[in-house]
Amino acid sequence: MASRRDVSFYRDLLHKPVVDCDGFPIGALLDLSTDPVNPTPEHACVRHLVVRPHRFGRQVPANGTGKPFVVPWALVASLEPRSIRLRQTSQDLGPATLGGTEVLLHKHILDQQIVDCRGSKLQRVNDITMALSDGTLSLWAMDTGIRGFLTRLGFHWGLLALLRPLPTRLHHHVIRWECVDRVEPARGWIRLRVSRDEIRSAGRQTPQPPDA
Repeated sequence: MASRRDVSFYRDLLHKPVVDCDGFPIGALLDLSTDPVNPTPEHACVRHLVVRPHRFGRQVPANGTGKPFVVPWALVASLEPRSIRLRQTSQDLGPATLGGTEVLLHKHILDQQIVDCRGSKLQRVNDITMALSDGTLSLWAMDTGIRGFLTRLGFHWGLLALLRPLPTRLHHHVIRWECVDRVEPARGWIRLRVSRDEIRSAGRQTPQPPDA
């Protein structure tokens, strides 16, 4: 799987078709899960895909209900321009479940309020930036700036091709994932382990995604 330094959850993954190893569609990506925040959050990696079944695809492990089903990230062979390709045929996909403490990126991270270690409210999350290396997709940062907003605007209105040159010229306004202390879904908060001033200081250093 090719390495990439800047994978956008909205631009590159959300709602992208998921196909099996033969190219047959099995659904579309609804969400990704990662481990709960721990003392080394910089190593947070994607664990599962949550997929909406394709109406006309082959039979997949969705229990015949049309409900979303779970696929381990280890079964992803490649992130292609138009699809996410798996290593197996749809018939070979077995049932999988999310861990009880896993965090869902779309449900628990996007649009949630970020608060610093003192409880001061910062921005909300517009997008999530990740890094792909050796088949592992790692969380790198939460995009809280205009770049992430424009990515979502282009996605919703079908203008992504027109807006694409603009976001590439904008600086990241991000909060590194290693700054996250815990995710609080019940409150809609993402609490940081650092203060607002420390975030501003880090932002002035213009951080870049890690080399893959």
